[in-house]
Amino acid sequence: MTTITRGPLRTFRRPRRLWPWAVLLLVAVAFPVGLQFRSGADGSTGSAASIGAGPEVAARSGAAQDGGSAASSPGAAPQQAPTQGAAGTDTPVVGPKLARSAWLGIKVSDLMAASGNVRSLTAAAGGQVLSENVVTAPDPTSGPQMGSGANQSVPPVGVDEARLTVRVPAEKLDGLVTELSRIGTVSYRSSQSEDLTDTYVDTSARIGPMRDAVAQARALLAKATSLSQIIQLENEVTRRQADLDSLESRLATLDRRTSTSDVTVSLWTSATPAAPVTTGFVGQLREAWSGLLDSVATLVTGVAVLLPWLVVLLVVALLARRWWARRPAPARTSVPDPAD
Repeated sequence: MTTITRGPLRTFRRPRRLWPWAVLLLVAVAFPVGLQFRSGADGSTGSAASIGAGPEVAARSGAAQDGGSAASSPGAAPQQAPTQGAAGTDTPVVGPKLARSAWLGIKVSDLMAASGNVRSLTAAAGGQVLSENVVTAPDPTSGPQMGSGANQSVPPVGVDEARLTVRVPAEKLDGLVTELSRIGTVSYRSSQSEDLTDTYVDTSARIGPMRDAVAQARALLAKATSLSQIIQLENEVTRRQADLDSLESRLATLDRRTSTSDVTVSLWTSATPAAPVTTGFVGQLREAWSGLLDSVATLVTGVAVLLPWLVVLLVVALLARRWWARRPAPARTSVPDPAD
């Protein structure tokens, strides 16, 4: 009798190509990671750029129009009747509380001299310079790095440009804007007013009762005898005091916003390059190309962040594949020949 040694039946399948799926997975993971890292590095400059970029672009193009809800001039703030506090309370009558700001675009012949004039006029009005950027030539050191330290809120400024942000008492805003307009040729002038009267009255009305509530809780705490009452009243005092501190901080912020005004001054010369076109067919192509470059940069950033983990995963995958290839083959069985 003869025996035939048979091994397990094996089916041959066409090997699957996994690399396209791996690439898609890498892109899907790398893009949001890169977007998060890029937004974390540049997110703090967005709000400042949105304030300073508008006047600068208008100054370059020579447009003399106001944006959005801005008034036609700093003196065009709406007048409102005095506002009474909440009904049933003794809140005194509060006049209009307006947070005012202004923007100026001025063409000058000398950036350094004009910047000095802005500083002098601000000091004469009892104000202070919050930020100042003057660029007269390309800087080989790339200047201050954006997104770090005190320069986080300063938008970038091009060559032959200057941008100053100053803060003056609210009653000096109109006079300062008039004096600044004499430095050069005004190409952009805008102002904006935000009515904070209701918010101010509401915050002021809530502070008094909250102070009384804190005093009552402290009085009860002084009379408490048991440990449980002391712990409960201490927690209540802490909570009410935190609410009171929050209201007082909000009121101080409102006082600062309504008692002072910020003025952003953009200075430029005849040598300042024109702002890039953002309208029409050419502008749309430029924006599309810029969006493509941003997407590629975001993807590359994400891959760079994930690169150490990708190396580790690659090593693990190679070791697993080698182990799978060297695993012992299944034992063979002897089966009698049916013919015998």
